[in-house]
Amino acid sequence: MTSYESEHQDSHWDLTHFVVHTPEAPLDQYIQSMIHYSGFMPDHSIERVVPDGGIYLIFELDGYVRHLFDVKTHKPTHDFTKAWVSGMQKKYIAISAHENSEMVVVQFRPGGASPFMRDPASSLNNKVVPAEAVFGDGVLALHEALRSANSDAAMFERLTEFLMEHARFDDGPARSLVNEMIDAITVNAGAQLKDIVETSGYSQKQAIHHFKNQVGLNPKAFQRIVRFGEILAAIKEKESVSWSRIAADCAYYDQSHFIREFKAFCGYSPKEFLVEQEDHPETNFFPLE
Repeated sequence: MTSYESEHQDSHWDLTHFVVHTPEAPLDQYIQSMIHYSGFMPDHSIERVVPDGGIYLIFELDGYVRHLFDVKTHKPTHDFTKAWVSGMQKKYIAISAHENSEMVVVQFRPGGASPFMRDPASSLNNKVVPAEAVFGDGVLALHEALRSANSDAAMFERLTEFLMEHARFDDGPARSLVNEMIDAITVNAGAQLKDIVETSGYSQKQAIHHFKNQVGLNPKAFQRIVRFGEILAAIKEKESVSWSRIAADCAYYDQSHFIREFKAFCGYSPKEFLVEQEDHPETNFFPLE
């Protein structure tokens, strides 16, 4: 059954329209959600986005040029219009935020983008690229179709048709192995994957190769991102935060290791992060201005 959820976000995402669509099978195995929002009125022009282990296909429907910024100087390095793809990021990126913006976003599950791509998912690591570089010029026609659509349902239907046309689903043993590894890491970021690999019939080197092709990062790097997500969730749930306790719970070697990795992912020390979170409850977007 098609699922739509309309929300008003009570956070720094001040929106007039926000609809989430969960696609039907078989796309639901590969896509977390399709989102259409409009009326975004930020109080800042640049925001920091931290890694979450996902690949995104993004369409602007408002005509604004989006910018990717140098994270230190905050000077624009790349411009994007119409549609683009954000690959797996190992560190935070800085992007532009625009008043009264409207966008459509496809959030792929970990490993979920690979059936729709002709190149390995790792080719997009730490990159944001024009969507036509990944999907061909047909994605620009899709952009125009989304702009002219008269309803959320029509938008999501066109997205579904486009993705199904580009899909090359593979249920072979390599895909099954990668899915099993992803599931184990998602349940426990510190999961040991040795037994899974040994029973698969693949060598460790082969398993890492397939994982990188389908997910983007190698298993260890993906585990670090999932573990960071667990930390953000733990911080959000607790009024009083013990960094040493969180470091231990999330299997860091010591507190200094935890602090270094924390700052690498989001650009803040743990204490600075708490200051940011006081007024901005979203855990993976932080306004910079």
